[in-house]
Amino acid sequence: MKRMSAVAAGVVLLLGTAVGTAAADSSGSSVIAGSTSSALSAQVATPAAVPSGCSAGYLCFWVNIGYSDGPGKLSGSNTNWTAFSHSTCQTGTWNDCASSIYNDGVNDNAVVYTDAGYSGSSGVIDRGVGGDLSAAWNDVISSNSWVAP
Repeated sequence: MKRMSAVAAGVVLLLGTAVGTAAADSSGSSVIAGSTSSALSAQVATPAAVPSGCSAGYLCFWVNIGYSDGPGKLSGSNTNWTAFSHSTCQTGTWNDCASSIYNDGVNDNAVVYTDAGYSGSSGVIDRGVGGDLSAAWNDVISSNSWVAP
């Protein structure tokens, strides 16, 4: 189910070693596992190293935790991730399929949304930050945009 309950939204589970921090969404749930930030803007403690396959200027994401099976790469704002196919995703598209993510954008922070059309819960991933998605964000991202830091 794409809508997160209040209980699920408040729970942040460490799925693996977080290699950076990211912002909480509007419900207070952190996008990156291990992050404890409660503000919309991320407080970056340690920038993550750019994962293999992720190029400058892209928001990159993988099917599995630990940057495995991917990356999918998007450079612009995208209203619906069903437009981007990936054969190992349950739906055959990147919609509701990302388990780890990295923002290698040139200037902006990435904003991810649980629903198409830039709606639902949203979370900000600062430029140069990534890691495994928290339990509340695993396999629920459906659109993305960008915002100046």
